[in-house]
Amino acid sequence: MHIIRKFYGLLLVVFLTACATQAPLPVSTSTANAQVIAAPVQQVYLSPEQIDTTRFLGPPPDEAATKREIAYMLSLQKQRTREQAKAAAADLDQSVFRFADVMGDKFEKEFLPKTAKLFANLYKTGNGLDKQGKKKWKRVRPPLADARIHPVTKYSSSGSYPSGHATFSYLSGIVLADMVPEKSEQIFARARAFGENRVIGGVHYPSDVAAGQRLATMIAVLIQQNPAFQNDYAAARAELRAELGLP
Repeated sequence: MHIIRKFYGLLLVVFLTACATQAPLPVSTSTANAQVIAAPVQQVYLSPEQIDTTRFLGPPPDEAATKREIAYMLSLQKQRTREQAKAAAADLDQSVFRFADVMGDKFEKEFLPKTAKLFANLYKTGNGLDKQGKKKWKRVRPPLADARIHPVTKYSSSGSYPSGHATFSYLSGIVLADMVPEKSEQIFARARAFGENRVIGGVHYPSDVAAGQRLATMIAVLIQQNPAFQNDYAAARAELRAELGLP
């Protein structure tokens, strides 16, 4: 635990130092005769300009380890059921509302606009940061590395490492579990399944998913200092708990 605290303490120092060099966010203004209402704009809580996440992720496994991962994926492919293939394909949708199977029937976008906004911003944040590793290492996707891998869903031609879907699922899981700790065990299990479905579906190596989990944890720690995240989180948490009938 001491090592973990030191690791995230270092990340926090890097983040705060980067933030100090950023220009302040623009402040909305209004006139005495008219009220200006800005349309909601999707934003990021941590930008690629503020941190190079590849410094903390480390490179993907070497060729020998990749071959072992492919062998494991081929064994999963042989055992893959129709239900597993269907679930893997459905999880192509990077939406927090894929957690509805553990959150309940009231967990729907149309009832939770503030929650939807928060997680849309988290998606945009993670998407910008996972591209750093994808562009740096350009790891070839499993189906492109070995023709024996038969994916059950669409996949990007971008780098495989880290998994963007895993980054989003774990980041969403961390934040969602913090908002509704009463369901934290089920939420984290669902986040894990979301990532595993990328392996079962044949579009990511297990190490891609593990890297996505590490990246998500890094992001979750660093955005705690962002006032925009703090405000959006507080509003979404109150909205969600009220909708679910929680105190």
